[in-house]
Amino acid sequence: MIVSIRKYFRSKIKRHYQDTLIERLNGEHQKLFAIVGKMDEAIEAKNLKKIKKLVDKFKTELVLHLLYEDTNLYEHLYNRYYYYKNVRDEIKKKHNEMKDIAGAVQKFIEKHKNLDDLDDFKKDFDGVKGVLVKRVSFEEEILYDIYHTMQKNDVIINKLKNS
Repeated sequence: MIVSIRKYFRSKIKRHYQDTLIERLNGEHQKLFAIVGKMDEAIEAKNLKKIKKLVDKFKTELVLHLLYEDTNLYEHLYNRYYYYKNVRDEIKKKHNEMKDIAGAVQKFIEKHKNLDDLDDFKKDFDGVKGVLVKRVSFEEEILYDIYHTMQKNDVIINKLKNS
């Protein structure tokens, strides 16, 4: 029930700049990484019950984070660069990459929902962690800077293409 309420409020599109958006998104990244750290500990302890619980928690928090990011960060960027198709197209590519990552995480979760093979789970989980670290690094170093500052279009395109 609480998750449904959180989803509802996060689905409200906000197109205007928000002073605290990046701070909140960074906090959510830290929350996701804290769950990942606990999952690593549970994997080492081979605590299947705890792993399943943490996977569910990770999935919920990731879905909520992505919804919030879509309706606040990306919506604002699309709105800001509405008249600059080339910039919007690059932002759209990065947004679609995130959707692909979310899909891959969902496939990982579905594949391992029964935790039949812990070694295979660990191997796949390490891959998921690597992708998430790379993506969060991109967001925090490049995308949030674009959100916070006004830059020339060619600079933005260059940053997005080279990351």
